[in-house]
Amino acid sequence: MSINTFYISIFKPHLEKIGNFTLLKWGFYFAEIITTSKVFGSIYDKLRFRVGDKTYCFAYGNVSRCNFGVQMSFIGLLVSVYTLTLSIFKEYINVPPIMKWNEIDLCAFKLGLWVIIAPTLSGWFKRKFEKKYTQPQHHEDRMNKIQRMDKMLGGDVRKVRKMCRYTILILLISFFLLILEKLENKKKEKLKNN
Repeated sequence: MSINTFYISIFKPHLEKIGNFTLLKWGFYFAEIITTSKVFGSIYDKLRFRVGDKTYCFAYGNVSRCNFGVQMSFIGLLVSVYTLTLSIFKEYINVPPIMKWNEIDLCAFKLGLWVIIAPTLSGWFKRKFEKKYTQPQHHEDRMNKIQRMDKMLGGDVRKVRKMCRYTILILLISFFLLILEKLENKKKEKLKNN
């Protein structure tokens, strides 16, 4: 049995049954899980660190702000994983009613969560940076501190910002795909009824 025959006999009918929108949607959900986990991992592992019994967060000012970023991004990650698994399981098994959530509602929740998280973390970083490094005296000392901070935290803070933007973009595209999928399903129902 060749690969082409195997594909035509097994995978192709199954993929046609699932539909292009669903496969594309699953791809975007998976990309969202990757970007969300990168935000969570960067804040948890690199921007928030422990020395002995103390926890420090130099990027956002204090530990509670880093904890906010960790907790909110973890909630976003959990909801992303739940959305993908729910969407896949709905194709193959009957999901109990208590577990059924509308995918558009979940996407809107995640979008709202990330629209709040991203500017909040960015604003805290800017305020902390402006407060600490905008004194007009000792220009060389200030430049050395800025360079040291950029070397320590700059890459990770930029990574968090970039991944937050990617997550929001992916969520907007997913939201658009969900609406298109819903419209296509309504068209199919109308054709069946006529």
